[in-house]
Amino acid sequence: LTKTFFANYGKVPFIAIASKHGNPCGIAVNWKTKHKTIVKALYGNPLAIWGGEFICNFKIDEKTAKILIKSSSRKKLLGDSHWLLDVIVAPSFSNKALKLLAKRKNRKIFSNPNLQNFPLRLSKWSYRHVRGGFIKQPHSDYILSKKNISLNTKPLTNHVFNDMLIAWAASFTSFHGGNEVAIAKNGSLLTCAGGPSTVQAVSTAIQRIREIGHNAKNSVFAADAFFSFTDAPKLLVKTGCAAGVVPLGSKRDKIIKKIFFKHKVKMLYLANHIRGFC
Repeated sequence: LTKTFFANYGKVPFIAIASKHGNPCGIAVNWKTKHKTIVKALYGNPLAIWGGEFICNFKIDEKTAKILIKSSSRKKLLGDSHWLLDVIVAPSFSNKALKLLAKRKNRKIFSNPNLQNFPLRLSKWSYRHVRGGFIKQPHSDYILSKKNISLNTKPLTNHVFNDMLIAWAASFTSFHGGNEVAIAKNGSLLTCAGGPSTVQAVSTAIQRIREIGHNAKNSVFAADAFFSFTDAPKLLVKTGCAAGVVPLGSKRDKIIKKIFFKHKVKMLYLANHIRGFC
């Protein structure tokens, strides 16, 4: 997200991610205030994030630390005000923030100044350990840019494109069972869900949105693989998605494009070799 926002805008907003088991339940970006960024990230899925992880690209001070500890709105919604975050990661912490956050036993608090900078990569290869050796493969370092993609409808506002970036980042880096589909709106992630089939991923995403109480009208979706059939696109249109990003590669690409065009869904189409699934 940091690289992508800089590539498109020349600057980076406040970014906060709330996750569970390494998969984002909430992502939020805001150009003005870090406090709203934190709240939107936590309330992407306030039930799932209980006991989860939080990471951001800005300093945590006393005020923001208190937001990460508990919320009166969460108590009204779920009966408990505490987030009980097990892991909190930020570029830096104030002394008062550290004192507050460290009161929870066994909470892991990590400070990494490089979160405010671009991540450095010394090698173009990543290595994964497997039984008997390693898998060597390129990093998933594709940058989504309006300059290098196919756009079916013009113009595309920055507001919509920002939501595309959030949904795209979530779907391309998560693993909820395969064929991930993420939905974002107003600068924050509403949900991300996986398959095993794409239509099941979309169905699960819609179900989670309804359970949490989010409004998906005029939302933006992203899929980490092409749509093999028309069922998932039709569900996304029906749930209120007004824009989306998806790789090409299906034999039904032309039909799927017609569905989105007919319903005036603004689409970014990625080349068929650019996919997010493992």
